[in-house]
Amino acid sequence: MPRRSHHGGVNQSQSHDFRHTAPAALAWLVGAGIDVLVDDAPRNWLAAPAVVVPKRPLAPPNRAAAPVVAPAADSLAAGIDSLAALTAAIADFAHPLRRPGLAPELVTGNPLARVIIAADMAATPDSPEARLRDRMLAAIGLTAENTASLNLLPWPTSGGRPVRPAEISDFSPFVTAALRLLKPRLILAFGEHAISLSGPVARFNAERGAWRLAGDIPLLATFHPRRLLQQPDLKRLAWADLQAFAERLTETSA
Repeated sequence: MPRRSHHGGVNQSQSHDFRHTAPAALAWLVGAGIDVLVDDAPRNWLAAPAVVVPKRPLAPPNRAAAPVVAPAADSLAAGIDSLAALTAAIADFAHPLRRPGLAPELVTGNPLARVIIAADMAATPDSPEARLRDRMLAAIGLTAENTASLNLLPWPTSGGRPVRPAEISDFSPFVTAALRLLKPRLILAFGEHAISLSGPVARFNAERGAWRLAGDIPLLATFHPRRLLQQPDLKRLAWADLQAFAERLTETSA
């Protein structure tokens, strides 16, 4: 027990020792990392400090992604004055469908024929689709010699997967340039994508077999040979469409 004086206070020697001990104790606490004596909530002073990860800034709301492919196509297709220049421009077009070593086939056949057969993409040679296409055209007197083929995609899709509308849009500046160079008097469109040359279509089945306009060029659409192979019962309707196209072709040739 500390000795007290007859006045009841702490002995002077004891008070002197406390004044020297307190700063040392405080220095030890500061060195241990204690910076406050009391917190609002209990704290585990021995726990590892939390790592604060800065938050990423949020993207601006309602901000549409900038188009990448279409402006390049517009630039490449501008001012093209020949099919050779068109083919070269497409070959320079950076697109996922582009195949190194495989020449683009946007326009094939006879470019002077003034009759265009339009489809989403070229059929694989000697495939059932290509053979049916040839038979359909031959039935109304059309061949590769008296028609030009316009493929909305100059390269086929990987594995023959269905064409995506965005891909059609990517190459549309080149297709527009091709129509300007070919100056056709009639277009026979195979399938739902090819009919889009004459504008948006809500229901293909209701529009096929009816004459539409691609700019000022008369266009008639029928079923794609690919679909006819899947649904042979549609061949009767396709034959009626082909006869209507042949009749119009005879009228314009007279």
